[in-house]
Amino acid sequence: MDTLSLIIVSDSTGETAEYVALAAISQFDVSFSKIQRYRYVEGAEKLEEIIAEARKAPSLVVCTLVDKKTRATLMEKCARNGLTCVDLLGPMVDILEKRLDRPPLQSPGLIRRLDEDYFKKIKAVEFAIQCDDGRGTEFLPDADLVILGVSRTGKTPLSMYIANKGFKAANIPLIPEVDPPEILKTVPSSKIVGLLISAPRLVQIRQERLRLLGLEPEVSSYASPERVEREIKAARDYMKSLGARIYDVTDRAVEETAQEILDFLRAR
Repeated sequence: MDTLSLIIVSDSTGETAEYVALAAISQFDVSFSKIQRYRYVEGAEKLEEIIAEARKAPSLVVCTLVDKKTRATLMEKCARNGLTCVDLLGPMVDILEKRLDRPPLQSPGLIRRLDEDYFKKIKAVEFAIQCDDGRGTEFLPDADLVILGVSRTGKTPLSMYIANKGFKAANIPLIPEVDPPEILKTVPSSKIVGLLISAPRLVQIRQERLRLLGLEPEVSSYASPERVEREIKAARDYMKSLGARIYDVTDRAVEETAQEILDFLRAR
C-alpha cells in the first residue's frame, strides 16, 4: 500500500492523536497522503460522516475520545465497516481506572487547560518582572493589579506571589520627591492597591537594610522617623486620591496580604 489517509477523531483539539500518528509513520519513511481532523466530537452524531470519509480511501482512524460511550460506538462502527481504528486513550484510561479504583472524569481537553494555566502564569511572571519597581509604566493598562507603596513595604515579593497565581501585577514605589507616573490616573481604581505599614516598623526595616549594605542608619535620612512619617502620610494621601484599596502590611507575611488581594481579584 503506497498511500494511507489519517482520520483523527477527538473530543478536544486532536493534537495528541496527530502527534502520535505522525511519530509512528515516520518510522516507515513515508507520510500520510491526507490528514482529516474531526475535532470536538461529542456524541455519535458526527460518527456516520467520519465513517463515510474513512471509507473513501485506505485509511487509519486514530481517536482520543474520553467519553466511553462515544469511543465504543466509533470502534464498533469501524469494525463493522472493515476499518482499522486505533484507540490511544481508552486502554490507558481503563487501566488507570482499575489501579486507582475511581472513575475517570471524562472531561475533554483537561491537559490543554493545564497547559493554558501554566503559560498564563509564565506570562504573568514575565509581566511582573517587566513592571517591577516602577519600570514599564507604559504597560500598566494591561495589568490586572497595580501595587503602590513606599520603599520596603514588600511590593516586589507581593507582585511575584500574585503573578505565580496567573495575575499580571505591576508595582510602583511612592517617593515624595518624585511625581508618580501620570498614567496611573488612567488605571481603574479597582485595579490599584496600596500598601501601608506602621512608621516604627518601617524605620526598623530600613535600618536593618542599611546595615546590610554596610551603611550607618544614624547618618541617613532614609531611615529617620521624620522621613518615614512624611513618606507614609504622602503615600496614604495619594492612594486615597486614586481610590485604591489599602492594606496594612505591618508584621504580616506576604502570603496573608496576597490571599486577601487574590480573593478580591477573583471576586471582581
